[in-house]
Amino acid sequence: MRHLMVLATCTFLIAAVGQAVAGPFSPSGLARASGEPPVIFVQDKARHEGLTQKVKRAWRNLTGYKFDVSCPLSARTTCTETGKSRNDAQAKCMSRHPICWVTAAE
Repeated sequence: MRHLMVLATCTFLIAAVGQAVAGPFSPSGLARASGEPPVIFVQDKARHEGLTQKVKRAWRNLTGYKFDVSCPLSARTTCTETGKSRNDAQAKCMSRHPICWVTAAE
């Protein structure tokens, strides 16, 4: 029993001291030097969308062809593209989603 207490104490001390060693990892929390948040939320990126991007997206939604995209590793999504024909727009969608199955939306 006495050996277990010594072993547990040594393990605790080694673990506590191991965290203080300088390594290649940057510090987290308030000690971060750059001052940037570690995570950029999608909602924050969407707010910075310019007027031209909004107009292009709205025009593409009105005049473009819509396709269902199902990828093996992610959920189903939709893709809206413009083109000279439906096949041209579907080819653009396929190039944007290379390992996914692209079908016409109903």
